[in-house]
This record gives sequence, structure tokens and C-alpha cells, in this order.
Amino acid sequence: MLSENAKKNLHRFEYVFIIVLVVAIPLLFFRPSVTGFVASDTKAQILNMDFTESQALTLTSGNESVYISSFSISGDIKGDGDVAVYLASSAARSLVYTNVGQQKKASPITGMATGIPAAHAVEVVESGGLLVEEGKKLDWPGNLGENSESGSVTAVCMDSCYLSTADFTTSTFELQVFVEPGTTFKLQEILYTIG
Repeated sequence: MLSENAKKNLHRFEYVFIIVLVVAIPLLFFRPSVTGFVASDTKAQILNMDFTESQALTLTSGNESVYISSFSISGDIKGDGDVAVYLASSAARSLVYTNVGQQKKASPITGMATGIPAAHAVEVVESGGLLVEEGKKLDWPGNLGENSESGSVTAVCMDSCYLSTADFTTSTFELQVFVEPGTTFKLQEILYTIG
């Protein structure tokens, strides 16, 4: 037989257990997503550059190093060919966008940016942003995959939504644009956050 004190402790445990179950079971079925809010200063630069072949762009911040914490693009693809865009530093390269069909599985709970904030939170930079210069021609790497799609993309980042401080702090970046022959990619704008 349990003492009166032991019975009270057992009832408390039962109540806590029931409350945890009531909260946890709906989470298993409905899989809500939770995103932490982080205020940031996102800048947009209008480029309106057409690419019919693979090419690199040099992005410089002047003489001082900056940390680009996120990077995305907006643009338009005409044709059925593959397109891939990478942001590279001397230390690393990150996929910004590809039109090759990929199924991305995102975690439903994240504290990282999952996209660029609403348009009213983006500062359009007309001067004082990254200096963009046409760079070297790049060799087409070959077929990037299956199910290429044409059309518009807006503020898209794949692996470049959150960039490493160690890898993306520099004064010079390279934007590598790979375009399959016969396809046109119009890079309308770049969007980035200096962290």
C-alpha cells in the first residue's frame, strides 16, 4: 500500500504525463513549422544581365572584407536547358539556384532564414553596394540533371540562405553562372545580407 505522500506524487506525475501527451500528439499529426525571427538588413542590386553562355561575375566590396550571410537571386529562364548559379569565395562555393528538379526537404523547425524577407524590408542599392564586373567565361560542366524548368524565379536561395562566416568573409566574391547552350538566363537582381 502506498503512503498518502506517495499517492500525491504519483498523481502529479500522471497529470504532467497527460499534459505532455496532449501537447505532443497533435504535433506529430499536424507537423507545424516554426521559424525564429532574425532582423536583418537585406540589400538588392538590379543587374538585368542576359547570359547565353556560362560566365563568372566578380563582386567586390572595395578594399575591406565583408561577411555575406545570405545571398539570393531573381531572374528569368528562357529555353529548356539547365541553369545553375553559385556564389564562391576563395574558401568555399555555395549553390544559389538551379532549375534542375530537386526535391528539397526542409526541417519544419528552424532558426535560420528560409528565404528573403518581404519586399518592404529590402533596401534597393543604387550606389555603394557590391561592385559587379563581368569576369571570365566558364566551361559548361555538362548535363546537371533531369527535369529542367524554365520561367521566373524570385528571391531564391538554395544552399546560400545561410552562409558560413569563415567561408564568406572577404572583399571579393565570384558569382558563377552556368547556362546550357541554347538557353537564356536573365539575372534581374541579386539580394544579399551583409552580416
